[in-house]
Amino acid sequence: MSSRNALVRRTSGSRGTGETVTAPPPGPEPGWWTLSPERARTLLLVAARPTITALAATVLLVLVVMLTTGTDLTSAPAAVAATWLAAHQVPLTVGRTTLGLLPLVPTAVLVWLAARECARAVPNRPTPVELGWLTGAVLAGPLLMTAVCLAVTGDAAGVTPLESSGPIAAFGWVLVLYLVAAAAGIGTRAWGSLCALLPIEIPEWAVLGARAARRTVLRMLGCAALATAISFFVHFSRLDGAYQQAHNFTDVLGMTLLSLLYLPNVVIGAAGILSGAAVLFGAGSVGLFGVTGGHMPVLPALIPVPEGPAAAWWAVLLLVPLAVGVLGGIELGRTSDDRPGAPWATLTCAALSTLTFLVLAILGSGQLGAVGWVGVDLLMLVVLMVTWFGFGGFVGMVFARRFLAPTVPAEDYDEYDDYEDDDYDDDDYYEDDEYDDDDPEDYEDAVEYDDPAVEVDGELVEDFDDDVEVSIAAPGSTDEPADDIVDVEVVESDLPDEDKTPGR
Repeated sequence: MSSRNALVRRTSGSRGTGETVTAPPPGPEPGWWTLSPERARTLLLVAARPTITALAATVLLVLVVMLTTGTDLTSAPAAVAATWLAAHQVPLTVGRTTLGLLPLVPTAVLVWLAARECARAVPNRPTPVELGWLTGAVLAGPLLMTAVCLAVTGDAAGVTPLESSGPIAAFGWVLVLYLVAAAAGIGTRAWGSLCALLPIEIPEWAVLGARAARRTVLRMLGCAALATAISFFVHFSRLDGAYQQAHNFTDVLGMTLLSLLYLPNVVIGAAGILSGAAVLFGAGSVGLFGVTGGHMPVLPALIPVPEGPAAAWWAVLLLVPLAVGVLGGIELGRTSDDRPGAPWATLTCAALSTLTFLVLAILGSGQLGAVGWVGVDLLMLVVLMVTWFGFGGFVGMVFARRFLAPTVPAEDYDEYDDYEDDDYDDDDYYEDDEYDDDDPEDYEDAVEYDDPAVEVDGELVEDFDDDVEVSIAAPGSTDEPADDIVDVEVVESDLPDEDKTPGR
């Protein structure tokens, strides 16, 4: 582009296309509380769609159960409200029986729906204000529905023997569950933006330890699920006794569905048993080193629970959490570039894995009527899992450093691919919003960087009249310039190759 034409464009107030550059209208900038119509619609879907889906499934399930069992439909609203609260791990009281041991499958499905909806609504480069709006939208729908369900159960308390544990427990469980869903949804799409909100910088060894903890938890849960399946087939002869209270096909179907809903609770208990901790059933307990008799509910999901006395070979199963910890340490020893930070990564992996199982054990435990408290011994679980994962992790890390070659972790390739996709494909350095059409300064900066350097030989005159006179004389002429106004047209001199006609 010619520098002369660039000067004309900068001083003429137009782009050379006949359009006039106008400044943005004056006024205050929009505040953080303002939302565009598109963004408001997205947040409304985040708040409403998971809640409406869960409520519709709850109503359908309650109606099917009540119609198949011949129950009067007058108690349907209270049953729907109680089912909603139970799906969010809110303890219920039926008569004098407290039901705090609730199935985890509905809870996991609700959290997954909310996290998926949140992940879809995350912008490409979210700001803290946008993340705050998104988190509020995730919490708004479930909290509102929980308030309605609490009101319904309170009104039905005089008609049905059903009570909730109170608004503090209800809102507390809903708040915690959907905060986890929001963090999971945002973290899958904008992990960097989520970490930027923290007041401190996360070290590299902590990130590696967190990734290793995720794999460790999944491996331990996989081993527990495999042990549960093997024990189920070993004790398959108990199946007839588990259905002894079923009188018809509807009872059999209901007990089977209930067992499937409690299956994650059983797997978490199996993980606790593999670590060496005991699973308590009121006054009784089941562990690798002993089985104490107690009252146990008759349910097909509890068929894999071993009977006493404890065999001597059960102690060999302690090698399972140790092997899981060693495998995690080997991965950290091979993939960690920070040699001094690798032990800290191992400790982080052990601590986060134990914390995850502690949370899962709390979710999978509770009061079960006349049986009493059912769940894993939490203190033993924490001590034993930190020991197995920590000790095994250090052994695996030392072994990997001495005998195995280092390798590049798969996450590095994934991060590079994500970085390339996000920062190169999606980020256009010449987007329209980078150089605003309505801002002459942006266009001036762009033109100035594109123009070649031009040297101007001139004389700086400080004293000049207010009226500027412009005159043009022919080169080499001795005549005085005329005072007439000359109309000059400036035309681009750098014409395309196919047009050989020079400019005037």
